[in-house]
Amino acid sequence: MKFNTTKFTTVLSSLALVGALSMPTNAAVVLGGADGWEVSYGGFINLFYTQSDFGSEDSAHLNEGLLPSFHTMVVKTPEVNGLTGAGQITFAVDSSSEKGSRLNKSGLFGTTSNIDMREVFFNVSGDFGTISAGRTLALFGRQAILKDITLFGVGYLVGPDGGGTTLGRIGAGYVYPDFRTRFVYQTPDMNGFQLSVGIFDPQEPGGLLGAAPAGWSSETDTPQFQAEATFNSAFEGGSFSGWAGFIWQEQEIMSSPAGGTGDIETVGWNIGASVAAQGFSMTGQYYDGEALGVILFSSGGGFGFNCSAMGCNEADNDGFYVQAAYTFNGTTKIGGGYGESSQDADMMYGISGFESDLWTIGVYHDVTSWLKVVAEYGNYSHDILGHDDVDTFSIGGFLLW
Repeated sequence: MKFNTTKFTTVLSSLALVGALSMPTNAAVVLGGADGWEVSYGGFINLFYTQSDFGSEDSAHLNEGLLPSFHTMVVKTPEVNGLTGAGQITFAVDSSSEKGSRLNKSGLFGTTSNIDMREVFFNVSGDFGTISAGRTLALFGRQAILKDITLFGVGYLVGPDGGGTTLGRIGAGYVYPDFRTRFVYQTPDMNGFQLSVGIFDPQEPGGLLGAAPAGWSSETDTPQFQAEATFNSAFEGGSFSGWAGFIWQEQEIMSSPAGGTGDIETVGWNIGASVAAQGFSMTGQYYDGEALGVILFSSGGGFGFNCSAMGCNEADNDGFYVQAAYTFNGTTKIGGGYGESSQDADMMYGISGFESDLWTIGVYHDVTSWLKVVAEYGNYSHDILGHDDVDTFSIGGFLLW
């Protein structure tokens, strides 16, 4: 098998976090096909050594980074009457586990599964554009995470002893878009401009394990709406990328621990840009809204709304990040950035507000077209239950195929 020099980026942005509606054009392994059909397989595995100072506890840990190990199967159809189709299934597995786990599961005889079906979707494309159905990375916030250099690294850890992926810059510059079930329409490329609009399965309050916390129940009788506009252009010696996104959802809180009920409207927007020239690159993005949450919309990391005996109201959310990098000889990138997120209310922890920020710097080197090594340092701080600073140094790498 032969890979080009951009293979790693292609696999990550097209296979692993395929927020885009198009399929990868150079999958690593073509398994076969006939009469215009093609089936291919690709993926990668990563692992990092992390040394962290959590203030009250120092921790040496072997942990995967922000990305788990991805395995992607893609099928492409022949063109019929101007239509082409493609389907994709991506599942993720963990290369690390909690310090107290056995057999890569929680507890002595643990029952927690380590397989996560991230993507199950199909596309139908023609002169009209692309219609996509199924689950993949959502529109709102996807460009922020795909452009973030910590996508290839660690960022910050949830805790000193946990397993699974780290959080990168999630909750310290953007809200995680998550892999969401949806119908999306994307326009054809119009001189670099494209628009994507879609209806999404609405989201209700949920904990880190997915179940609604005790005392919460809600009703969602309309879909969630998301949209994204992108513009990409190349100029002599460089390129420019810009994007803007939108999200809207309404839900009725039927019950809450404090007894409050009412309607909650989630609304948010984001805007960002990235420019690269002569080896240098700069990226920045900003988001604002109400009832978005800090880490994950309406889920773990804090609700984006507040319900009391007087009723329910939406919290204000905003955040941003900026980063810069320089790439030597097309194989070694040195970059760093800063980002922060804030929310003015947080029911999950019973406090009046939340703010977090992350400084990070890293070196990302392509040893070969199939091997990448990464060294990264990050300082994460938050004011949940008191201000805390976490320093993390990590070194590790990826193998991809």
